[in-house]
Amino acid sequence: MTVVSPWEFDARSDRLFIHFDVDDHFLRLDTFIATAESARKVIEALDATFFQGTLEYELIVLPPEDGSFLSKLALWVSGGVASVFAFMNSDVGSAYVEGLTGKPPAEWAQEIGRDHREQIQSNKEPAKPEGEETPGTSDSVEPRSVPEDEEAACRSGARIVVAMTRGMLEKSNDELTKIGMEIGDLPDALDARAEFYTACIEDRDVKRIGFSQEDDFPIPRNQFPERTQKPARKEKDDEPPEWTVTIESIYVTSPNWDEEDQKARQWKGKDSIRRDCYFVIEDAEFWRLVKRKDLHVEVLDNLKVQWAFQVADGRPKNRRVLRVLEFNGDKLAEPLAPDAIKALLGDFTTGETPRGQPSLFDDSGD
Repeated sequence: MTVVSPWEFDARSDRLFIHFDVDDHFLRLDTFIATAESARKVIEALDATFFQGTLEYELIVLPPEDGSFLSKLALWVSGGVASVFAFMNSDVGSAYVEGLTGKPPAEWAQEIGRDHREQIQSNKEPAKPEGEETPGTSDSVEPRSVPEDEEAACRSGARIVVAMTRGMLEKSNDELTKIGMEIGDLPDALDARAEFYTACIEDRDVKRIGFSQEDDFPIPRNQFPERTQKPARKEKDDEPPEWTVTIESIYVTSPNWDEEDQKARQWKGKDSIRRDCYFVIEDAEFWRLVKRKDLHVEVLDNLKVQWAFQVADGRPKNRRVLRVLEFNGDKLAEPLAPDAIKALLGDFTTGETPRGQPSLFDDSGD
């Protein structure tokens, strides 16, 4: 383990609490080790998937408090936080951060700014009379070698990763499925989550689980079994077709303004050569505009979209609008960058539909 100075530890870390509701405030060693190791694996999967494995960190066990069994783990970050903020400020990243933590990036930015100001204020020392020295500090305290802004970045990065880890462990299966757990190493994070709750099931003294210092235990024992389910792993031969991403103009013949109902009844429109196509819209910013009623809606709406589809048996399937670029001539957004698309879809190819040439989009629904 890296040697960490006491002043450096708090300045660059955040706490992940695992609160066990047990009688007599005792916990089996196997349960403690298994749950802590599961938390480590979740963090490892988040780093590999979202930050390209660049986060420099250590997960450290802190002593529990008297009178409870509150497992306290500290995520100490020493570098690589630029990838955390770059991810959070991307379209895909903002969706995952908000989905797992319950806070949009804008709210995180406000909290981080406030925390940074408070930290600066707490570090200010009152002026001392000339020649006066604070007892015990002449040779015993090492001067800070790391700039304050770098410490604040590490501390803020730790807070975001801890909140995402807590979300992975705390949210229900349905909530995580809705967020999307198929990309990168996220299935490994779900495996670690399953191992976490398996360890809790095997310890009959654990009645409920919480993830805060307070006596708040939102996950009762009867919910442990459903959380032990590991995601189905697809064999290589069962891998779905690769995604193709294109930009195309379409006009809508049958919209569905209910975001949650799209899988039951997809949008219907006609592509650039007037062939029927069915699709769902996954652009979060577009749906925010819909809810605010900021779109100019017409009888037949014209869209310019960046969408993805898979080709099976020579036909496109699973059409997904990743970004609505224009709506009835009003520009809404720029296309997603390749790295953002890859984070969302995995490997993909790009394609174009030349004018006057047959489109892949035929008359059949999905």
